Amino acid sequence: MIDTIIMILEIIGTVAFAVSGSMTAMKRRLDVLGTVILGVITACGGGMLRDIILNEIPALFTSPLYVIISAITSLLMFVVFYIIKDAEAFEKKWYKDLLTSTDAIGLGVFVIVGANVTMTIGHSNAFLVIFSAVITAIGGGMIRDISVCKIPNIFCKHIYAIPTIIGAIIYYYMLKLNTHIGVAIPVVLVFIITIRLLAYKYELSLPRVNFRNIDNNK
Repeated sequence: MIDTIIMILEIIGTVAFAVSGSMTAMKRRLDVLGTVILGVITACGGGMLRDIILNEIPALFTSPLYVIISAITSLLMFVVFYIIKDAEAFEKKWYKDLLTSTDAIGLGVFVIVGANVTMTIGHSNAFLVIFSAVITAIGGGMIRDISVCKIPNIFCKHIYAIPTIIGAIIYYYMLKLNTHIGVAIPVVLVFIITIRLLAYKYELSLPRVNFRNIDNNK
């Protein structure tokens, strides 16, 4: 039962991040192959980084299901935008809302997936589990942004990494306190997604140096 729940979450997270990656690719004017590749990277990159850190063969090579799902999702998104042919779509509110929403869902889902994968293969160290959970959630997005010459969201976007880290900590200690996983999963999902969306809506950001005589919004 738990394995089924985790698999469903992985599929949801894969689709969400593939949408995010493919939309970023099309905004940067990548062709169909570039769009599919960036969608796959965004969806599967975090898990690949996690597996390398854990000295495991990356799951995307041994179980290509999620690569296929993310590739199909990215291709479908390309077809939709190819039909729309509206360059102004990327500046519209619905585009930004969709991009942020899918990103938030992916973050929440992959924190849980990353923590579970790490603990399932026998690791129980708190820092390792939490770090693996966070890198699974943000790794694909970082590779996506770097691939299109963009500063990764984790470094500059509305509160992005903080809910991911806190969510990973909450999830780990809920399981350590023998909280049923059926309770821990929705609690962490709701927490991460809600905080991420609220930060986007109200433009909440971590403090940074605001220099005089330059545009601090860049």
